[in-house]
Amino acid sequence: MSRRLITVLILTVTLLTACGRVQSTKPAAGYLLFLEEGYSNGAQQVTVRDSATGNIARQLPIGTAAPDWSRYYTVTQLSGSARLSAIDPASGRTLAQTTIPADYTLPDFGYAGTSAGLSPNGQWLALTSQGKRAGGAVVSNFLVGATSLSEPFTRVQVDGNFSFDALSNDGKSLYLIQKMTDPNHYQVRLYDIGAGSLVAQPVVDKREPNEPMEGIRGDSVADPNGNQVFTVYVRDGGPFIHALPLLNQPFAWCVDLPSKTGSDMGQQFQWSLAIGRQGGAVYVVNTSLGMVAEMTTGNPPTIARTKSVALNPGGNPLAGWVTDAQAKGPRIGGAALSADGRTLFAVGETGLIAIDTATLRVRLRILNGETVDSIRLSSDGKWLYAAGAVHSKLWQIDPATGDVRGQVKGVTQPWALLSAKPTS
Repeated sequence: MSRRLITVLILTVTLLTACGRVQSTKPAAGYLLFLEEGYSNGAQQVTVRDSATGNIARQLPIGTAAPDWSRYYTVTQLSGSARLSAIDPASGRTLAQTTIPADYTLPDFGYAGTSAGLSPNGQWLALTSQGKRAGGAVVSNFLVGATSLSEPFTRVQVDGNFSFDALSNDGKSLYLIQKMTDPNHYQVRLYDIGAGSLVAQPVVDKREPNEPMEGIRGDSVADPNGNQVFTVYVRDGGPFIHALPLLNQPFAWCVDLPSKTGSDMGQQFQWSLAIGRQGGAVYVVNTSLGMVAEMTTGNPPTIARTKSVALNPGGNPLAGWVTDAQAKGPRIGGAALSADGRTLFAVGETGLIAIDTATLRVRLRILNGETVDSIRLSSDGKWLYAAGAVHSKLWQIDPATGDVRGQVKGVTQPWALLSAKPTS
């Protein structure tokens, strides 16, 4: 069963689970909330809601958002071609358009949110298409170009089954995942846009160059400076973080994560990542295992501290149902770091916890007894939003105190908070 749960399960849990009480004051106005809600089996949309009223301002098709959500990219298939559009997600206004060959789409990270295809600085974009040669061999095609859509895109073609992994801030280095004959293994490959060729050596860990890559992609964050992308991979041997420097060189780092039961893929998928807006350490937290870790981002990155935390002290006895049913995909918005970097917020199987980053100890519990699926800090750092699909709830929380300001009305099974930003 995927993250997009069937309605029957949601309604069943709703009837069986007692609702927790929260403050009934009206949430602060002046924010737009971008979220995925409902379970429509392939027809998902991004809903844009007003924080004060809960009214829907607009709906957007699934696409790729700039890091600051100033632009939102969509592809519309036409007869014999396709249209790539850049939209202002706040107003719905079309900012730029260009025509691209038919069958190209934005890369898809599955349940990792609306970030696939972009460089960390949001200035470059990649699209993908796959086909077969006359003999049946798979060929992978990519288009790489400026997100202004003002210049022609560069076409990249490689033989084999490749998918998008990352794109450097200068638009010159395209990192790809090459699927191997063995379905449990893959290779990270670097395509040099300037040279127009695939670098012969696969991207490997400098310390273990002969170690084959394996695993399924989980949560991912990029260094705000654009120097590295950090991605969790889950596997039978235990989870690890793949730290990929975007420096036009075929090297990366693989950092093992703490694991109590390496073969339990459902628990591994609950690792969530958070990084400060100015970069710095990456915080890694796992709801199911009750563990938090701090990873430094040097060369190589290193797990500097780990700590066990009681994430789920009790409360709602059925609060884990949504998490269990979503075990095949990572949580979107499982962790968030406060603007001052002092507090790590994480989704527990009941409510939220606030962790002191100086000590990695639990400082505060919020919404205890409620089922929460996704959290997101507003772009100005003033509010923390938390969404729960089971009871169709969306809360606004003061991140400084943990006080619940109120609930945003009108939402329907909100399972992923993508962004929250001031209207002006």
